[in-house]
Amino acid sequence: MKNLFFFHGMESSPMGTKAQLIRKHFPDCTIPQLPVDLTKREWIVEDLVTEPSWLVGSSLGGLSALLFAMKKPELVKEMILLAPAVGFFTDGFFTPEERSRIQTVIVPEGIPTTILAGKRDDVIPMFTIEDMIERSPNKKLIKLVKLDDDHSLNGDPELLLKLIRKMIA
Repeated sequence: MKNLFFFHGMESSPMGTKAQLIRKHFPDCTIPQLPVDLTKREWIVEDLVTEPSWLVGSSLGGLSALLFAMKKPELVKEMILLAPAVGFFTDGFFTPEERSRIQTVIVPEGIPTTILAGKRDDVIPMFTIEDMIERSPNKKLIKLVKLDDDHSLNGDPELLLKLIRKMIA
C-alpha cells in the first residue's frame, strides 16, 4: 500500500515496536526515519506525501501528521493518531513559537480521524487531546478511543492493525 504512511514518535524509529508491527502486516507502508526537530520532520513529510494518502502517527509522529494535514488537507484521506503530541511541553524541547503553534493544531475539515489515547499516559495529557478535538471544525469525523494504557499504547496491538485495515479498505 504505497499511500500508507507511519510516522514514529520522538523516542522511536522505523525499527520501533509499532513500526515493525505495521511493516509486518502492511509491507508497502512507508515508514521514514524522522528527526526530533519539528521543522525538519515537516519537510520530510511534505517531500514524501505527494498524493492522497492514509496517515498513521504516534506521539510526535501524530503531531507531524496533523501539521501536514493542516497544510495540505487535500492529500490526506484519513488519519489514525496514537497519543498525538498536542500537549507535550517538556521544558526546552519546543521553542515558544512551536508551543504556540501546537496549541492551535486541529483536525482539518473533512478528514476522518481516529485517535487512540491512554488513560494512564503521563506524557500527553488527555485534556490536551480533547481540547484539540474541541477546536476542530468537524468533530463528527473524529473518534477518540480512550484505552486503559500508557503513552506507549502497546497494550492491544491488534486494535491498531484492525483500525488500519478498516481505514484502507
